Amino acid sequence: MILILKVQILTDNRVNKRGLLAEHGLSLWIEKDDKVILFDTGQSSVFCHNAKAMGANLEEVDYIVISHGHYDHGGGLQFFPYIDKAQTIYAHPDALLKKLVSTDQDESFREVGIPWEILRQDRVKERIVYNRKPLMIENEVMISGEIPRTNACEEVRKGFYLEKDGMIIPDLMRDEQMLIMEDAGEIALFLGCSHPGIINCLTYAQKLFPDKRIKLLIAGMHLENVSSGLLQMSIQHMIAMNIRKVVPLHCTGFRAMGEIKRFLGDSCLLGSVGDTIEI
Repeated sequence: MILILKVQILTDNRVNKRGLLAEHGLSLWIEKDDKVILFDTGQSSVFCHNAKAMGANLEEVDYIVISHGHYDHGGGLQFFPYIDKAQTIYAHPDALLKKLVSTDQDESFREVGIPWEILRQDRVKERIVYNRKPLMIENEVMISGEIPRTNACEEVRKGFYLEKDGMIIPDLMRDEQMLIMEDAGEIALFLGCSHPGIINCLTYAQKLFPDKRIKLLIAGMHLENVSSGLLQMSIQHMIAMNIRKVVPLHCTGFRAMGEIKRFLGDSCLLGSVGDTIEI
């Protein structure tokens, strides 16, 4: 069986096509066989505008996967026009917690979580599936659950917090998870921000599917402000894994995108809103 996988970029930080919009965020339309998965929703209704312009009918969505609990990945859910339809929505339970970042002012925070009000409505909340561990949501389609931190070089990013049990504590980003699509001999990976570290994410995917080559990696990678050493280590890890196609998006950062393209050449696609990837 040959996997025909079609991905359309509905939301990203960049756009180069007329009539489409960009924002700080990520949303992907993913078709595999006869199923459609909406992976993240950006922060606003931008993904709805772009989907219509690109001919992607949101009424056809079968599953919604929220990669983690930040506004630029799940904020657009409140604008999803078919929220009353019986789609299943997948998220880690910690994605519903109050998420914060520290500001320049001492001991002050800015909220960066998802406005979950719509998900608290009875007609919607009964369709939410929460997971902490790997979960098959469809034949050959998995969400990874929590991603272990096994590489000491990828430290917990400072400045992110969450509110839990009435206390504000550092956010270890345990709620971020990957979407993994499997086919004979290969897998495709989708990541929102790679907060646990792109090396940790790739390492865990390899652990879950030890004999599968990665045919496609589409990800926000949060490499913009990392050291040159960690950036090069991340790129060399991608090269060592012999990934067929890498599409860095969203929070990867221009410097990192340029370096990934320089080292990976034709194996790297610098995508943006409106692009379609078929593999």
